Amino acid sequence: MHGHNWKVEVEVSGNVLDNVGMVLDFKDIRNSTNDIVNKLDHRFLNDLEPFKKINPTAENIAKYIFLELSKVINNNETKIKSIKLWETEKSAVMYTE
Repeated sequence: MHGHNWKVEVEVSGNVLDNVGMVLDFKDIRNSTNDIVNKLDHRFLNDLEPFKKINPTAENIAKYIFLELSKVINNNETKIKSIKLWETEKSAVMYTE
C-alpha cells in the first residue's frame, strides 16, 4: 500500500455565460471537486465501494471523479469535459467521455 498527493485538473465546457461572464465559478468547481476527493483522502481505496470491484488505478480514479463531478455540475448549459489526474509533476492521466 502506498499513498499519493494527487493534483486534479478539471475542464468544464459550457455554452452560456452567467451575469458576470462565467460558465462556472472556479470556486464552485474547486469546492465540488474537493468534496469528492476528500472521500478518497487518507483511505484504503480498495475498501471503498467504487473500488471494491475495480483496481484503483489513476485512470479509474479519474473516471470516478469525472462521473461524480458530472452529477453535480452537468446541466443543459454546462458539463465536465475532462478530468486530468496528476500523480507527479510529469505523470498524469486524463479521462473524458
